[in-house]
Amino acid sequence: MFGSDAMRRQNVIIVAEEGAKQGQLADFFRACCGWEPLPFATAIEAEQYILLHGTPCILLISLADAEGAADLIRTARVSTKESLIFFVDSTPDGELAAEMILAGADDVIRQPYSQRELAARLWLRAGNSLPISFPSEEKRVARLKIDEENRLTGPDAVEAVQLTPTEGEIMIELIRSGGRIVTRDALSRRIDNCMWVYGDRKFDVHITKIRKKLRDAFGERYVVETVRSAGYSFYEIPVGKSRSLTASD
Repeated sequence: MFGSDAMRRQNVIIVAEEGAKQGQLADFFRACCGWEPLPFATAIEAEQYILLHGTPCILLISLADAEGAADLIRTARVSTKESLIFFVDSTPDGELAAEMILAGADDVIRQPYSQRELAARLWLRAGNSLPISFPSEEKRVARLKIDEENRLTGPDAVEAVQLTPTEGEIMIELIRSGGRIVTRDALSRRIDNCMWVYGDRKFDVHITKIRKKLRDAFGERYVVETVRSAGYSFYEIPVGKSRSLTASD
């Protein structure tokens, strides 16, 4: 349902009147799932898109217009039965929750909420069909640098780690991400100037070699994690902490 990178922009739809709210939710999906959402400011715009495309999606609605939100939920539920529909209730007493659930929402999230709560609710509803990286203090931005000759250095490195040109380009993107997921499609567009084709493992080969070089130089301090069906995340394990997340080595 949500597996192909090529479909990800269509797979997440955010409906919120405020641009700031759209940006906040979009940042969450990029960091948590590696997905690029499609934002709409009104229920009517989102409804027209859903009726036109009819693609199963994750629909996250944060609207003050309760009637418009309920109509959108009903349309999405009938048009795309497999969609996951979430409504963000900003009313003081959560008075819209029952109305939205009766309209067909899978879940209602009360404000204020944390990113970790939102990730947990998505995981509960989507299960393994949605690649989720839970926001956590364990993921620290790795303090590594790459020079023009593709030599990787860290604050405690005895000597530089020599990377190939392609490995260097991949690591630059991972370091720039600040611990967020970098999709294979994003890597392909930035490095090869083309869309990633689903099933192509060209980056997996380089990631395996990068992991070995990092492990040889720094032990288990730095992690390149493969996030299922999403891409890669690069971060540092804090001193004194054990690695609790599993990566595909």
